[in-house]
Amino acid sequence: MSTISTKANDIKWPEIFSLGALNVSVVISWIAYHEYQPILLENFSFDHLSDFLIVSKAIILVLIPALAGLLADYLLGKNGKFFTLFTVGIGATAMIFMIVASIIGAGPVGALTPYLPYMIILWLISMNLFISPAYSMIEAFAPAQKLPIVMGFLFLVTELVYALEPLVVGLVQFFGDTLTFIVGGILISVSGYFFHKISSDEVISRKKELMEGQVKPQSFQSYIAILVIGLALGVGKAFLVEYIPASFEANFPDLGNTGNYISFALLGLSAILAFAISKKVAVLDSKNTLIASLIIMGVGALVLLASPSVAVSIAGGIITAIGFSILNITGLPFAINQLSVKHITYGVGIYIGASEICGGFFEYYFR
Repeated sequence: MSTISTKANDIKWPEIFSLGALNVSVVISWIAYHEYQPILLENFSFDHLSDFLIVSKAIILVLIPALAGLLADYLLGKNGKFFTLFTVGIGATAMIFMIVASIIGAGPVGALTPYLPYMIILWLISMNLFISPAYSMIEAFAPAQKLPIVMGFLFLVTELVYALEPLVVGLVQFFGDTLTFIVGGILISVSGYFFHKISSDEVISRKKELMEGQVKPQSFQSYIAILVIGLALGVGKAFLVEYIPASFEANFPDLGNTGNYISFALLGLSAILAFAISKKVAVLDSKNTLIASLIIMGVGALVLLASPSVAVSIAGGIITAIGFSILNITGLPFAINQLSVKHITYGVGIYIGASEICGGFFEYYFR
C-alpha cells in the first residue's frame, strides 16, 4: 500500500481546512461559470459556440485531471518538485479570471472580444490542472484508516456549497459579471496560496519519505478498479444533479422548478450524511463498503428510472443520495490505497476524470 502511518497517527486538520477552503473557491467559481457562460455567449454573439463549449468542457474534465496527475508524478520523480503544476494551475486560473473580467468590462466592441471563447477554454483547462495534485495530497494529511473521515469533511463543505447554489447564484448576480470574475480570481489565488503555504512542508517531506521507501509495482487491475469506481461516482452525481431536474420537468411539468430544489436538497442530505457516518465507515472493510454503496446507489437509480410518481421519484433520489454519500467517502481512499507512490497523482486524476464522464454526457443530453 502507498499510504503509511503519519506522525502521531493524526489527521492534520489545518491542511484539510485549507484544502476545504480551496474546494469552496472552486465550487463558487464553477457556479459563476455556469451562471454567466450562456449570458456572455449571448451578449458577445457567440451563441453558436454553446454546444462546442459543452463538449469541450466534458472532454477537458475527463482528460486534464489524469494528464495533470501524470505530469505531476513525473515532475516529482524527476526533480522532487510536486507543487509546480499546482502553482501553474492556480496562477493561470486567476489570471484568466482577470482577463475575462477585462473583456466583459470593455463590452462586445472591445479589442479582446474575439479571444473570449479561447479564454473560456483555457480557463476550463487551468481549473483542472490543480485538482488531481490537490486531492492526491490528502494521503500526506492523514493515515490510511482515517481518510474516509477526511473525505467526509471535504464532501460536506463541497456539496453544501453546491446545495446552496440558488443563494450563490443570487450573490453572483448581485456582484454582476465583471466583479464576479474579479472576485473569482481573488478567491482562487488566495485560497490556493494559503493551501500551498500551509501544506507544502508536510507534503514535500511526506512525498520524499514515501519515495525513499520501497515502491511496489503498479498493476493494471488497480487502474481498472479506480476507473470503475470513478465512473460509478459520476453516475450517482449525474442522477442527482442532471437527471432529477430533467425528469421532473418532463414528467411533472406542473411542479415548475421543484426538481431543481429536490436536487439541491438531496445534495445537502448526501453531504451531511457523509460527514455524520464517516467515522463509522472508516472502521469498516473498504471493499465491502464500496460494494454496498454501489448496490444502494444502483437501486436508487433504477427506482428513479421506473418512477411513476413524485413520491417514488423522491424515494429513489434519497436512496441514490445515501449510496452516493458512502461512495464519496470510501472511493478516493480506496483508490489511493491501490496506487504505487510513484503513480498516486495520476491514479487520482483518472478517478476524478472518470467521475466526470457520465455528468458530461447527461449535461449534453439534457441541455
